[in-house]
Parts: sequence; C-alpha cells; structure tokens
Amino acid sequence: MAVALTAQVAGAQQPATQAVAEETDALTDKARQLYEEGRQAAAAGKWADARASFLAAWAIKPHYQIASNLGVACVKLGRNREAAEYLTRYLREAPATKVKERQSAEASLKEALAKIASVTVRVAPAGAEVTVDGAVVGKAPLADPVFLDPGKHEIGAKLDGHAPAMRPIATVAGSTETVALQLERTPSAEIGGSVGTSIPPRSEMPRDKVRTAVLVGGGIAAGAGVAAGVVLTVLANGRAGDAEKLRQELVVEGDGFASCPDISSSKCAKLKDTVFAKVDLTNSAFWSFVAGGAIGVGTLVYGLVTVRPTESRPAVQVVPLLGTGASGLLVSGTF
Repeated sequence: MAVALTAQVAGAQQPATQAVAEETDALTDKARQLYEEGRQAAAAGKWADARASFLAAWAIKPHYQIASNLGVACVKLGRNREAAEYLTRYLREAPATKVKERQSAEASLKEALAKIASVTVRVAPAGAEVTVDGAVVGKAPLADPVFLDPGKHEIGAKLDGHAPAMRPIATVAGSTETVALQLERTPSAEIGGSVGTSIPPRSEMPRDKVRTAVLVGGGIAAGAGVAAGVVLTVLANGRAGDAEKLRQELVVEGDGFASCPDISSSKCAKLKDTVFAKVDLTNSAFWSFVAGGAIGVGTLVYGLVTVRPTESRPAVQVVPLLGTGASGLLVSGTF
C-alpha cells in the first residue's frame, strides 16, 4: 500500500510540475516575442512602438538585455529619467564580458544624465522607505542613485518607530548630488519598544501644593467670614446701646413711662430706626458667622479626607458662642 500511495503522489506531482514548467516557457516565449517586436520597431525608427513592446516584455521577464534596449528607446523619446534608470540597471547586472554592449549603454546613459540630475540617497538605519516627492522609490540602502528632472524636489525617509525626515533639494541638469538622512528613534519606541503616538503628560500641580492651597484659601475665607461677623456684632451692640440710651431718655421724659409717639415723635422715630439697624446688623453678623463656619468646616473636612496616611490626624474643635449681645462660632485645632 505504501508503494502504491507513493506512486500515486508522484504521479500527481509530475503533471503539476510539468504545468508550471510549460507556463514558464510560455511566458519566456511571449517575452522573447515582444522583445523581438521591439527590436524590429527600433530598427524601423518607431521608438514609441519599440518602447511599448520592450515595456511589455520587461513586465514578464525583467532581464538586463531588455533593460538596455528599453533605456535606448527612452533616450530617443526624451524620457531621460526612465532611460537612466534602465541603463543603470543594465550596467549593474550585465556581465563584464559584454564589452561593446556596455560601452554603448554607457554612452546612452551619459547622454541621458546630461539632461537630468543624479542624486545618491544615503539613509540610516537600513530598511527605511525612501520617498521622492511623496512617492516611495525603494528601501535603504538603494542600489542605484535617484534620477530627477531639473527643479525642486523633496527627498524623504520613514521607518516605524522613528521620526520621519525630509530634505528639500533643487536640482539642475547634469548635476550629481548626495543626500544623507538620519532617522531618530521616537521616545515612545525607546521606552516601550512599540510604535505609537506619544502623548505628553498633563502639567499638574503637585498634590501637596494643591492641598496646601485649598487649606490656606479656605482658612482665609473662613477667617474673613468670622471677622466680618465680629465687626457686625460690635456695630450691632453699639446700635443696641444707642437704642437703650434713647429708651431711657424717653422714660425720663415720660415720668417713668416710654410712651411713643406721645412723648417725642422724633426720638421715637430715631429709636425705631436704631432698633431696626441693630436687628439688621445682628442678622448680618449671624450669617457671616454661619458662612465663615461652613467654609471652615468644609476646609477641615477636606484636610481630613486628603491627609496622607503617614501624617498625624488633625484635632479639631468646633464650639458655638451664643450670648445676649453676641453670637459666633469658635473653631480651633491642629492640622
């Protein structure tokens, strides 16, 4: 059974191999036919037809001999940049034994180079994609120079994990130049080993400074509220004293009775205004104490919540102050 299976597999592989060989031969024959058509068109001076045939043959089989004839056709058509590319490849691949053919190709290349610029591009590190005016022309290191029409161009390079580089260049006919590009690794690639977009960290105030600012600001606001309450309480007490003085005067004038407005309408009106002012100042003082106390308690709560584990716990005491002439809130502690 093993022998039989082996024979069947071998029998199946043989037709497949034969089909591939036949297809390769067919393509080679087609390339040879197109090449000969191009030679005939070139001999007749039909260079556009010759170039079309050589291009079709080159697409099937990029042989150095086709490159030579294709380069000559491009020179005849004034396509000097293409001519330089094909002729340079021919000279790089053709055997040294083809002396006359190489001399002819060198003469055609010299004719083409006189009308274009030859730029040698060196890029580090190797493997980077080289671009000319945004179009990729190969990967570094390039086997041949880059041929450019006279004018302004941009030579660039890019590689994953590296910042792209770009250099503008202005070329003239017949010039030979060298462009060197060094790609630098991006910070994200150096740290994490992967390519990605590097997002700069947000600039934030240190936590301790924020906490200190809140505590100080809250303390100042609470102190301002309490101070306002104290001032308003003093003023309210002053108005209360004035009211009491007026009441005593009315009592004296009324023989022990302060009957308003029968005794003195002006003093009664003044007493009324003084009492109302005292009430308003007392209420304002009360709400100032409340606001200052609320801010102080809120600040202390924030300090308790944000305290570091290694810090000592704050000790806080809140004592209300109530009296006949004044009211307030006493807050004390360490934090």
